[in-house]
Amino acid sequence: MSYSITFLGTGGGRVVVFRQLRHSGGMWLTFSDVNILIDPGPGSLIRILERGFEPKDIDIFILSHRHLDHTADINAVLESATESTKRKKDLLISPSDALLECDSVVLPYLRKGLKKLESIYEGKEISYKNIKIKGLIKHIHRGADTFGIEISDERKRFVYVPCGRFFDGMLEGYPENADIMVFNTTFVHPVPNIDHLAASDVKKMLLKLKPKKAVITHFSLQMLKSVPEKVAQNLSSETGIPVVAARDGLRVDF
Repeated sequence: MSYSITFLGTGGGRVVVFRQLRHSGGMWLTFSDVNILIDPGPGSLIRILERGFEPKDIDIFILSHRHLDHTADINAVLESATESTKRKKDLLISPSDALLECDSVVLPYLRKGLKKLESIYEGKEISYKNIKIKGLIKHIHRGADTFGIEISDERKRFVYVPCGRFFDGMLEGYPENADIMVFNTTFVHPVPNIDHLAASDVKKMLLKLKPKKAVITHFSLQMLKSVPEKVAQNLSSETGIPVVAARDGLRVDF
């Protein structure tokens, strides 16, 4: 069985994403030999091909929330992966507000290329082959329903902490001792009135949840100026948990 995550992009925040100071293509997760594309933001199709992946090999698409930096390329990737809906893909998972008929991030004609669309919410579990995909705690994230995501089988557990403002409920709403946790860590220090995690928030979660490995990604200009590798190193030394700062194209096995 293969378990790895490749960061097609690591940009977060308007300046970084829309000036492409870091790529914003999302993540390619291979979990128990199932290929999962998570949050295909601007440029995802290009990054998939650049990294030697094939869109046709995607089994599942996951959108953590509807914001453009997480969904902008979903239609381009779907068009490629399904050969214009001729080869149906198995599953797309998303919060329901991203799939509203009047305002869907997935174009109506491309839905024909999907065998199944599933909405995700807190506590919902979706089975696919030998893996389970579970919606975790709802985040505080203005303008978009956003949920944590756990993907597991009998051997491994992957946890994704997407965008949102930290609150104490997250310490109880996420599972302990995951094999790997990926944190969208936009800032070094919290920024008032902006619903994104900071490294200081991640530290609290690491101390409580104690994953075997953690990766920070989705960086703002503030974070890039502070050097993500240094931030990750500080988190490692302060928590005793191996923390890696993602870079564009980085593959992490777990």
